[in-house]
Amino acid sequence: MQATIDETLRSRILPVRLMVLDVDGVLTDGRIIYHDDGSEIKAFDVQDGHGIKLLQRAGIEVALVTGRCSKAVEHRAKGLGIQRVFQGFHRKIEAYESILRDTGLNDEQLGCMGDDLIDIPLMRRVGFAVAVPNCVAEVLPFAHYVTKAYGGHGACREVCDLLLRVQGRWEEIVERYFGEPRLH
Repeated sequence: MQATIDETLRSRILPVRLMVLDVDGVLTDGRIIYHDDGSEIKAFDVQDGHGIKLLQRAGIEVALVTGRCSKAVEHRAKGLGIQRVFQGFHRKIEAYESILRDTGLNDEQLGCMGDDLIDIPLMRRVGFAVAVPNCVAEVLPFAHYVTKAYGGHGACREVCDLLLRVQGRWEEIVERYFGEPRLH
């Protein structure tokens, strides 16, 4: 199922070659659970993870840029094969500039998904800026698209599927799941 996409939004989505994702509030619901020893737990949505893998299969890279540092983020990124992970960046624009230098991509070829004030500088620069519906209100004016799903509950997957469909890659990428029917 695909949302109706106007030509302006379509023109923003077509050039995207790399998505920059915030973690807390985008890939998680924003809650942090601490153990008595100070270690923390984050819950990640498995369908978001599969969406990231689908993007990667289509040649669209994913980077994580977060203001916090967490072993859970390291483990999740490693499990998904995400190479560009920037933790502890309170000025996310510094990580963003590094991504541009390292990839040779330009602003129009990057998308960003965020939920809080710290994400606004990136959202102002990228070609395709996404917010989750449970973001802080100040983020909304900078979003080209607001997901229906909440952060940590399929919002990332929604964007991954949208990118693949608008770029005309969906059928090719998911074809392997539909192959020849089996006889029972």
